[in-house]
Amino acid sequence: MIVLLLTGCASSTVIMINQEKYSPSFSPGDFSRYRGKKLFLSDFFNRAKNTKTYHYYSPDKQLAYEGNATLENFYWHCFQKSFRHIGVHLVDTPYDKSQPYAHDWWGKVPNRADSQASHSVPEFQFIFLSMTDQEFKFKVLVLKGGESKFDKEYTVNVPVATTDDVAELEKRAYKLVELAFTTILNDPDFQI
Repeated sequence: MIVLLLTGCASSTVIMINQEKYSPSFSPGDFSRYRGKKLFLSDFFNRAKNTKTYHYYSPDKQLAYEGNATLENFYWHCFQKSFRHIGVHLVDTPYDKSQPYAHDWWGKVPNRADSQASHSVPEFQFIFLSMTDQEFKFKVLVLKGGESKFDKEYTVNVPVATTDDVAELEKRAYKLVELAFTTILNDPDFQI
């Protein structure tokens, strides 16, 4: 589906992306060292000033990749599928389940230091730093036992798009997700 966004006199081709359509294409065997490990897939934060809530762009703004969810939620769901694809057991919460609410309606956040689960299950956080359809800079944090165990920035690059076919550009967006994910897991310093 092509949609034109009017920005003054310029327009962009919009490529719709949907986390439900993402399916990992890499071999789970390539990451067998993670099979059976537990992980809490925590927060994804967008600090990239060159994105919008639901969009990221080509550097020339001629292409706009638009999600049906926020970029943070889109990537969270795609990473959830990817971690499950390689056999990582994702836990629902790092908080003590004996507490009636993880977050109550009055804004009180539970004391993570008191949680037994937070001491035994690593927590994965992801931060968008800068993003175009050619270069994606992000940061990964792994917390365990209330302490930071891993904190590293990454940059992944893909060539300039050589097509204006929307279906191919959509596939390219999913490949960028996969490139970010596999870059992290191929890093020998990354441990869960």
